Amino acid sequence: MKTMSIKNIPSLVLYFFASLLGIYSLWSFINSAEVVGEAARAGQINIWANIYDIVGFYLVNCAQYFVYALLLTAAGLVLQRQISGSILSRQGKTLIKNNAGDEELDEWLDGDESD
Repeated sequence: MKTMSIKNIPSLVLYFFASLLGIYSLWSFINSAEVVGEAARAGQINIWANIYDIVGFYLVNCAQYFVYALLLTAAGLVLQRQISGSILSRQGKTLIKNNAGDEELDEWLDGDESD
């Protein structure tokens, strides 16, 4: 069984907040559906005549939190892959992985003096 590394804690925090936002988004969607349904049953709104207002109501009340949850999940995945992919541990020593494009980047940043 793998033990959890200290390095994975930031990504776990992002996943935790993403799950909270996802739960809140679901709860908000259910409540928004109840509000729209009650207004339609009471005859206060006509669904097809006010479809843009209803879509806007859902976007304001729940869709933005769902998007934030997706963004936090993506940030957690990127952070987790960045941590696990860039540091290699071998024989008790920590080695930083050398990217193949570093030399090309250094040459590009230095510029070509021959122009």
